[in-house]
Amino acid sequence: MKRVERVLKIAFILVFFLAIFVYAAALFSKVDPGEAYIGSFNSIDLSEGWSIYLPDGSVLEDRTLPEKVTVTKGDVVSIERVLPDTIGDGMRMGFRSSREEMRIYIDGEERGSYSVDNFATKRKSVVSAYVLVDLNASDAGKTMRIDVSCSSNPTVRLNAVTYAHGNNVWFPFIQNNISLVVVAALMVFLGIFAIGLYVFIRKRVDEAKSVFYLALTIIIAGMWMIAESEIRQVIFNSPSLSNVFSFILIEIIAAFGAMYCNEVQKRHYSRLYIILESVILIQVLTNIVLNVTGIVDFYDSLILSHAWSALTIITVAGTLIADYITGRYHKYAFTAIGLTTLVFCSMLEIINFYLYNVVTMGFFLGIGLLVLLGFTIVQAVIDILRSADRRRIEAEKSNRITFQTIASTIDAKDEYTGGHSDRVGHYAKLLSIEIAEEYGLTKQDVASISYIGRMHDIGKIGVPDSVLNKKGRLTDEEFELMKKHTVIGYDILKNIDYIPNLREGVRSHHERWDGKGYPDGLKGEKIPLFARILCIADSYDAMTTDRVYRKKLDKATVLSELEKNGGKQFDPELSKVFIGMIERGVV
Repeated sequence: MKRVERVLKIAFILVFFLAIFVYAAALFSKVDPGEAYIGSFNSIDLSEGWSIYLPDGSVLEDRTLPEKVTVTKGDVVSIERVLPDTIGDGMRMGFRSSREEMRIYIDGEERGSYSVDNFATKRKSVVSAYVLVDLNASDAGKTMRIDVSCSSNPTVRLNAVTYAHGNNVWFPFIQNNISLVVVAALMVFLGIFAIGLYVFIRKRVDEAKSVFYLALTIIIAGMWMIAESEIRQVIFNSPSLSNVFSFILIEIIAAFGAMYCNEVQKRHYSRLYIILESVILIQVLTNIVLNVTGIVDFYDSLILSHAWSALTIITVAGTLIADYITGRYHKYAFTAIGLTTLVFCSMLEIINFYLYNVVTMGFFLGIGLLVLLGFTIVQAVIDILRSADRRRIEAEKSNRITFQTIASTIDAKDEYTGGHSDRVGHYAKLLSIEIAEEYGLTKQDVASISYIGRMHDIGKIGVPDSVLNKKGRLTDEEFELMKKHTVIGYDILKNIDYIPNLREGVRSHHERWDGKGYPDGLKGEKIPLFARILCIADSYDAMTTDRVYRKKLDKATVLSELEKNGGKQFDPELSKVFIGMIERGVV
């Protein structure tokens, strides 16, 4: 049956991978002739044949966009070309502004503009956006001119121009950016999931706060990526406000990252992180005031936000190195791997922006955060298991102390049997060590037998003191009461499952090899091995200590009793081994 079950599992896994393959084929394969027609989302590129008019009066002829032009702030660069004959009614042209103001003219008539003056909120420069202009059939063959004003950057980026029917002009832009938006949305979803995980583990794991701060960091990064997406016009009704939103997010993300690291590193560098968080907060509040009053635009102070983010990254890298040198990283080894990845990806994000002028809109940051989330979840699971293991060990220790105290209390009731349980545990341990190789007993088994020996008479707590401490032999009724201690002990220990064979040893240590013992009348090897060992250890201590009704027996008599009762009361093989131990002075 197990083989059949294994084959079924493998078969279903293979079918699952087949389904994944079909899914991928459905997404990326060409449409078959018989499939339902979906129409065209194509747009037409209009990036060739432009003339660029520079502020100094010079003209660059027959240029292909995109192209960058370096000018002085406030200068205007114009581009012109004749619209093709394919322009028709219901068409629309799209041209991306990279923070430049622009005005669009067709045959000298202004047909559209994009300016900071049109914003509801006070801004010193425009937000990057796609500027769309409606076209009609009469525009074919006419000259289009676009005036681009350098409002914030000395470098004017003249981006590609496309046109298409209606909103199809958006399709290439959406197609180029949808993957980043999907990743950002996934990050927000995973961040919310991580907050749910925090709620679940916060009372079980001391380091749960780190998961909460990481979740907030991931949500912030995801929302920032969406707000900064090149297609934010499709998502937000007010892209300029989404731009303000994104600047606030990018300024506070480093602070939440610092909070996360502080928790992960057990607050060892708390003072350092608090200083960073305080400075970032002051900067954020200052930038908000400066932007609202129109003194400084968020974009102009972006370098400060990046500077503090870079300093936070360097600080995290330094603390990771310090923890590696001191060995503290062992406490969060998996998270340390994720943090190292995030540090690397975050630096790539900033380096690309400033040195290579490549705007990845959080791509590298997103990868780093998702990797860190994965390692953090693994670390959280490990911490939960460690925490549960610590609680289990503490509970076991507490239970052992409690029950051993009970057992010692029972022993102390009678001056003649004081220390009996400890001695039985000791003798049982010696015998189990002697037979360990032959019977396949482990070190854990030996330790368990020793503990069970100390606990074997715990059920006597339910036996009346008048019977337990009676001087002289017991009556039949009293003996029946005394025999119940095995079952009472078995019931007392019903919730203790972390010591193998504990309850069986306590219940059956008065069973006899010949089947005449109690409480179940087990015979031979049906008696648990631990109970057969305890039977010999218990009897040996009874014979070698003074009792109310007799003095302890001499060595010769003890050996004789063990030999005579081998195969009757005792396991014959175990009794032979124990006799040999006595003769060698091991016991």
